[in-house]
Amino acid sequence: MELIKFREELENIITKHNNIIGDESNNLIAEYAIQSSEKMKEALQKIEQENRLLQIGIIGRVKAGKSSLLNAMLFDGKSILPKAATPMTAALTVISYGDTLSTEVEFFTQNDIKNIREEHAAYIHELKNLTQKNLEEIIKRKGQKNTDGVSISNVDVQELREKAENQAKRDLKSKIGLSSAYDQYNKIQASGINPATIGDKKIIVAPTLADLSDQLLEYVGADGKYMPFTKSVHIKLPQENLKNIQIVDTPGVNDPVQSREERTRELLKFCDVVLIVSPSGQFLSREDMELMDRITSKEGIRELYVVASQVDLQLFGSVKSENDGDLHRAFESITSDLAEHLHSTLSELKKSNPEIGTTYDQLIEQSKTKVIHSSGMCLSIKEKFDSKETWDEGTKKAWENLTTHYPDYYSNTDKELSKSNLDLLANISSINIIIEEVKGKKDEILKRRKEDFVKAKMDSLINYRNELIKYINIQIESIESGDIDELQVQQKKLKNIKEKVSLILDEEYYDLVSELEVNIKNELKNTLEKHFITTKNAVNSAEGSKTEEYTVVIERWYWFNGSETRQREVTTARTGAIRSSLEELNNHIESNIDIDSKKFILNWKKSLYLQLIKTMRDNVDDDDLDPQQIQKVIRNVLNSVIYPDISYSNNLPASLSAKGTLTGNHAENFLQDAQEYISKLRNRVRQDINSYLSSLVHTLKAVSLSENIFSSYNTMLEELENQIKNKAMTLDSFNRLNGELGKID
Repeated sequence: MELIKFREELENIITKHNNIIGDESNNLIAEYAIQSSEKMKEALQKIEQENRLLQIGIIGRVKAGKSSLLNAMLFDGKSILPKAATPMTAALTVISYGDTLSTEVEFFTQNDIKNIREEHAAYIHELKNLTQKNLEEIIKRKGQKNTDGVSISNVDVQELREKAENQAKRDLKSKIGLSSAYDQYNKIQASGINPATIGDKKIIVAPTLADLSDQLLEYVGADGKYMPFTKSVHIKLPQENLKNIQIVDTPGVNDPVQSREERTRELLKFCDVVLIVSPSGQFLSREDMELMDRITSKEGIRELYVVASQVDLQLFGSVKSENDGDLHRAFESITSDLAEHLHSTLSELKKSNPEIGTTYDQLIEQSKTKVIHSSGMCLSIKEKFDSKETWDEGTKKAWENLTTHYPDYYSNTDKELSKSNLDLLANISSINIIIEEVKGKKDEILKRRKEDFVKAKMDSLINYRNELIKYINIQIESIESGDIDELQVQQKKLKNIKEKVSLILDEEYYDLVSELEVNIKNELKNTLEKHFITTKNAVNSAEGSKTEEYTVVIERWYWFNGSETRQREVTTARTGAIRSSLEELNNHIESNIDIDSKKFILNWKKSLYLQLIKTMRDNVDDDDLDPQQIQKVIRNVLNSVIYPDISYSNNLPASLSAKGTLTGNHAENFLQDAQEYISKLRNRVRQDINSYLSSLVHTLKAVSLSENIFSSYNTMLEELENQIKNKAMTLDSFNRLNGELGKID
């Protein structure tokens, strides 16, 4: 590549002439942030590696038809990927190209299982406390109604305890993280397997897809031996349709494993197209909306589509009668209703939850083209049309419904007509077209990103080369016009100047360092404070309320025992929106705090040159100074300082691991934990900034500025004197260097 070639040629020239240009080259490299040719190669390779695969995310609740969709997309409808029976069996699944048919199964770490066990214990503890509390309330109410003094028997207490425990279990269902961990650990215990004996990973190699599917059942099937321990699976298939893409099939929203949930969110963050799979019969349910909380806005490509799955199941009943049994009219009616529902649901969501920003704008504005209907069952029927003996009961029933209700479109005798209409409902071709379109955009984005990188680096290299040439020409002019006697006079003057202004320069420098400390502190904290306020507001916006029904036991011992339903307003909290806001805050701090500080220091250094030169001019005659040389010396001194780095990294605590929409006390506790996290984070970042500034100021004030300036200036004059003494040889070296730099482009 031209960029790498240009950089390598510059490196070779500087290495060859390092004795006369090395110091100036190092200063310019620091000023223009010039990377070595090897670093540039690595950066370009990283761009290509990060963008080589088109990332496709699949989101959908259990039994939404995700497995059917993937089987249709990848395997022409053959049931290769096992269907998850429950959220617990829905492991994080990554599918990509591989030269051989294999799967890497990753198991939960010992730390993951420890966390699940602790959450399981916490659930039992809460269940016990809540059961006891409910029991005491029931007994109290019963005692208040009992006026004859008859005591409650042991049998009554046992019945009341069961009632109290059932109520506690219902209440704990809203605490999704705990209840999911409780279920998961119960499955781990029931397996009879010691987690320590499993290991971290398992590689499965299979000769055929059918064999692979059978083996996967052990790890992700509902009754699989190792299902309770499976964290993720990475399936690699030697299929052309998987080249240059990677599919991420996400587990359910109530993932009890925090590390897997974090990885799911991280993978989705970098997906280029996301398919949200929702059954046509329960389109965009509350659980779907909770899963969609994982999607956050990001820079770069992000195409969102909603796949209305199982569309064949909606063709019957009123839809059929309203459209007189016309398949195409019925189909258009279904797809039109789905698009309207998408538009209204997301529009209302954005209105009531403004913190989601522009994430779903594309879906709202283009709802008619963003809903893609599908039916994995119809594709399966089409692919197995000539081998009906292989059909299972579900396939047979689906075909029976189609032939009974739409005999003009589906029959056992007209194979071509039937296949054509099965294709209409399967609609896999539309999904494949979408993926191909995004691939094209992906290539365009990659190309533009590389072009921008190359242009920015090339511009820096050209400026670096031009500044080197400019420096060489100044040196040539100084050598040609220089006079040794005059240089010796300058060296004597330099001693007088040093005595006059050293103290003044150092005082000015220390004042400017103190000023830097105050300004950079205010700048960093003000910038970060805006993000903290934005995040706090986003958390507040994710708080809501809803009317909830609850049952009150009414016991009138004389003539009636029963209950009545009442209503109350309870707090709600959308945990996905809150976690996304907190994660974005963390990401901003991690990525920007160091960059912002370095930019501020760079601007401070530029103003420092001017201020120090002005101080010298105010105290020394202009004739005794060479401002250009003084500026160069000051620059060299400041560039030699090793500035401290400020870095930051953080993860959300376990208390914020709950998923979905919480209600009541669970919602209030989650909101309180989120606000406390923001407050603690703000204090920590402030302390980090203070520590960084303390280190920065200590480093800068440790510099003996005036001593370094005059020492460097004197060295420069001595070097120039030697160059003049060896004028012919020195000019020859500079001219050859100049010529070599001028030839590369």
